[in-house]
Amino acid sequence: MLAALAACDRPPSLVICHNANCAEPADPERDDTVEALRESLVLERDGLPVFDGIELDTFLRGADNTCLYAHDLDRDQTPALEPAIILAEYFSRGGPIGHGDTFYVAVELKSHVSADTADRHDGAQLALHADCAWQVYRAIADAAIANDREVVMVFEAFNPALLRAVIAATPSTLPIPVEYSAIQGVPAPLDDQTQSLDGYRDLPLSYVELHAQWILDAQFEAVRSLGVDFAVFMFSATAETFAVIEQLRPRLIFTSEATLMRRWLDR
Repeated sequence: MLAALAACDRPPSLVICHNANCAEPADPERDDTVEALRESLVLERDGLPVFDGIELDTFLRGADNTCLYAHDLDRDQTPALEPAIILAEYFSRGGPIGHGDTFYVAVELKSHVSADTADRHDGAQLALHADCAWQVYRAIADAAIANDREVVMVFEAFNPALLRAVIAATPSTLPIPVEYSAIQGVPAPLDDQTQSLDGYRDLPLSYVELHAQWILDAQFEAVRSLGVDFAVFMFSATAETFAVIEQLRPRLIFTSEATLMRRWLDR
């Protein structure tokens, strides 16, 4: 059924560096680390960066309500603003910062506040995480404007309550554009993070991000019913992943194998 939904006239997919970790071979243990971010930002092919944007994760540590740049709480405890400082340095460099004209910074707001994915934000923590997200936005927006870079920020989450909190805290001025995305990962009962798309219907989503190896017909139809675009993410590219991309041409591809993906798209 998905084959019938393919859009042959869609523009080329954009490549986003998943978890700011694209130096191959892919190693998920380095997701959302400063070292991996710096190594990813120097990746080029034919004189251009291999990706069109980068994904960063913010994690509100519930034990002390500290906002971190982290994929989980088992490794680095880096302040959330640290990758924004690194990106500001990157924006100030000479030459292009992305493969295309527009550079995307996707910020995933982690939907749990401890190592337990079932440990969700309370009301006060939702507000704190939203404030953290806008601090990251302001740092990146200031750098984009100062260096005359075309940058779009995307806030994304597995939890619609987090996106609502971010929207409720929207500042009066937005120097760079902002978009919102829902994430749909491995379905229950294999994972407890993905929530029904019905919870996002009142939100101004630009796209829904789907796990490339877990796209069900009903799920894809639900995305279409929202009237929004879609993206895919993956932890490693497979023959099935490439088939999905070729068939559906998602707007964005979140991958830790950005160099491989760029070579494949440019083939």
